[in-house]
Amino acid sequence: MRPPFHSLPKCSFSRLRVLSERPPICLAPNLLTRTECRTLIAKAEASSLKQQTFDSAGGERTSSGCVLRNEEVPTLRRRFADLTGAALSQLQPLKVSRYLEGERFDVHTDAIRGDRREIPLDPEDWWDDSSRATHGVPGAPFSGCNRIITIFVYLNDVALGGRTRWRWTDHDAHEGGSVGATFYDRPRPSAARINHAGSGPEVAVTPTEGLGVLHFPATRPETGGYTDVNAYHEAEPPGRGCVKWVAQQFIWSHPRLDWTRVLDAENHEPNICRTEEVL
Repeated sequence: MRPPFHSLPKCSFSRLRVLSERPPICLAPNLLTRTECRTLIAKAEASSLKQQTFDSAGGERTSSGCVLRNEEVPTLRRRFADLTGAALSQLQPLKVSRYLEGERFDVHTDAIRGDRREIPLDPEDWWDDSSRATHGVPGAPFSGCNRIITIFVYLNDVALGGRTRWRWTDHDAHEGGSVGATFYDRPRPSAARINHAGSGPEVAVTPTEGLGVLHFPATRPETGGYTDVNAYHEAEPPGRGCVKWVAQQFIWSHPRLDWTRVLDAENHEPNICRTEEVL
């Protein structure tokens, strides 16, 4: 049986290390060079804005960040596409985020809520995955549409704190969603709500310059595009005197989406390049 998540090219596994199988999380050491990391930081330093604190999973975000034009980072985009076997048109514009001492992003998912077409929220289908099969996400009426891969790359070492933590790795079962079968055996809409205490074994990654991390917020459209609630995660605040920089590449299940309709304004590609350097 084919796995419910997007399959990576076989050639990619030589540079990946599997950190977790359920939920699937992989590490890609040295995905970016020191020069690339420092150039991305320089692009973002002069134009970072406070990011929105709203998240449909209920988490609070206190970081800052900005989005880059695709023409600023064509080589990086191709590298991410080749690593995942995705088309360039599936890649959302690259985002760079900064976390100052004490700033964080509470429990959240990178998946996007389905489009209920103004129908009230069903508490037994927290992410509106049942409507996703017909309507996709707001602005993208494609069956099963969702973010299916996240790549984030740490742009600097963080000596204290700043880890990315998956503390909800058995959240589906914890909320009673795996009666008769696990989510990975039979993907389906989930009633899972946020349990801030966590549920399941913790998986954590310490920020290291150039280290890439891949995880899969949702299943392939052929298996519903359902949100994997076991992939809830959080960005731990950097400790005293520390700053964390991270680049985030979100990859969607469908190419040629109209980003101005699908994404909120914070994630739109800007009208001008941040700097003249091209990566």
